[in-house]
Amino acid sequence: MSRTIEKSLLLILGALAAFGPMTIDLYLPAFVEIGKDLLVPTEDIQYSLTSFLAGLSIGQLIYGPISDRFGRKKPLLIGITIFIITSIFISMVKSLEALVILRFIQALGSCVGMVITRAIIRDLYEPRDAAKVFSLIILVMGVAPIIAPLLGTQILLFSTWRMLFIFLAVFGAVTLLGSIVKIPESLKVVVPIKKGFVNYYELLRDRQFLMASFVCGTITAGMFSYIAGSAFIFLNIFKVSATAYPIIFGSNALGFIICSQINARLLNHYSIDSILEKAIFFAIVAAACTLISIGLHLDLIYFLIPLFCSIASIGFIIPNITAKALEFQHERAAVASAMMGSIQFSISSLGSVLVTIFANGTAWPMVLTLFTFNALTFSFYFFGLRSYEKKLCM
Repeated sequence: MSRTIEKSLLLILGALAAFGPMTIDLYLPAFVEIGKDLLVPTEDIQYSLTSFLAGLSIGQLIYGPISDRFGRKKPLLIGITIFIITSIFISMVKSLEALVILRFIQALGSCVGMVITRAIIRDLYEPRDAAKVFSLIILVMGVAPIIAPLLGTQILLFSTWRMLFIFLAVFGAVTLLGSIVKIPESLKVVVPIKKGFVNYYELLRDRQFLMASFVCGTITAGMFSYIAGSAFIFLNIFKVSATAYPIIFGSNALGFIICSQINARLLNHYSIDSILEKAIFFAIVAAACTLISIGLHLDLIYFLIPLFCSIASIGFIIPNITAKALEFQHERAAVASAMMGSIQFSISSLGSVLVTIFANGTAWPMVLTLFTFNALTFSFYFFGLRSYEKKLCM
């Protein structure tokens, strides 16, 4: 890289980027217990997840202009503080309505980490180096979806679901302290708030940015569809044991993490677009193979291999497409980061929603949703982003 980065700073940035995944996945094992405690059906607890995802999408749009005007550090510290306080209040709720409202507010605090992390990396690094740093950040945040449900399960063994949110408050406090000590103020050009919101309109006219953001959103939606449907498919259809399922889930996540680290090395020898082209093509082929394996009723191994390849390929796609989306967003880095994050979570949440809506006791809802979003990723990249860039070069 043209610029070195402290491992401690990298760890803090990774923790900030992991706020969203950690806060989503930690309490998933507690849905049944929360429903019993609040005297509501278990399925109604899903509303608290929906409100959190809505908060993530909306909150990022708020922090973008604020961060470009007042700097990276102050909004970051305020957002983390909101996260800590609401986590404590959630641990004391007595009704579903309070849980849903507080989860929305918690998301408004949580999303600051995702916006500021991307903006800081964009401030400090050129595109290729930024892609390398994003790959390293994924190593840290990629661990969150793996350990969060397992950690949540362990906490529930000796305490109630309320302790999960106390843990999140402590996690936030530690990250707050680390941010105070290690996060630099990287804003170079101050952008007025009004101009910041005008920048949103300009970004909507920036085809390169939009296509890159759609690629990021659709490939993430495919992963969300896998997360939503994997437990049912492996446990109920393939009759995998309860002890084997976490191993399969963890292996796929590990593949995603390993590929993100290989990506950082490949960037020393290949261009961002060269890696993206191959990874996106590989992802859609792998997703198509999962369809074939289900359609032909093949053994588990013939489903596992293409599924692993599809999920692992995301480790090449997300860091590179993120760097590409923010490449020319110099004075509006935070606004662009915010809009990209909002687009990503808005689209990606559809992955889990569609699997839930069309659930029919088979594997088809998951594999069809995965393939559809991978196909959209292919289309947005090759027929949207790349074709537009080639026209600009003519």
